[in-house]
Amino acid sequence: MVKKRMFHIVFVAIILAGMLLGPVVSNAGEPEPEYITHRVRFGETLSWIAWRYGVTIQQIVDANNIVNRHLIFAGQTLRIPVEKQDFFEYTVQWGDTLTGIAHRFGTTVWEIARLNGIWNTNLIFVGQRLLIPDGVDPPPPNDNDLVFEQEAIVITSPSMNDTISSPVTVTGFGSGFENNLAVDVMDETGSVIGQGFVMIDAEIGQYGPFTGTVEFTPPDTAQIGRVSVYEISPRDGAIEHLNSVTVNIEP
Repeated sequence: MVKKRMFHIVFVAIILAGMLLGPVVSNAGEPEPEYITHRVRFGETLSWIAWRYGVTIQQIVDANNIVNRHLIFAGQTLRIPVEKQDFFEYTVQWGDTLTGIAHRFGTTVWEIARLNGIWNTNLIFVGQRLLIPDGVDPPPPNDNDLVFEQEAIVITSPSMNDTISSPVTVTGFGSGFENNLAVDVMDETGSVIGQGFVMIDAEIGQYGPFTGTVEFTPPDTAQIGRVSVYEISPRDGAIEHLNSVTVNIEP
């Protein structure tokens, strides 16, 4: 009888303890992870998107219950597990440039371009919303800094979304080793279908206008592609100061 009574006492104690401790041991008090959304654009891959936001492919896969990490499609909306406070949003105003915006907020043109998927750093538009890295104090204003913010390569032709056919004339401004810059023409898969060079009309090593004509193998069907201009490092052959524009390629 004593044992039975003790059992009841212990049983009731366990129930009361569970009621009292339940909220403590549950996950209800833990903050929910924050996400930003990303709309997949043509040609993007999970690895590129993960690199862009500084997360892993697995984090994106888990956040979106993706079964096949090699299968995403243009227009798909993905949740990216990045805390919102890491960025703030800026709306482009008339007269803004990426160089000016980067200088104002103490970051780099490349960092803004990476976060916003911008291929042509010379092309932004009024009303465009840009993600800007947060938590960085802008440097004190210094007019001399603007001298060093000039883009190493600026493409003036072809322009963004121009329709091109082979051969294509590429023009712009830049500087490069022995006044040469390399040019790649790529199809919708990112495969190189044509290569060539442009010559810079300036003193050796100086910034100046460039022009060149590049032949490429046209695809069987009309598609979106890209023209990239870049410098090849004389030290190790690495690609430096790349700039590119998206184009429509005629068959």
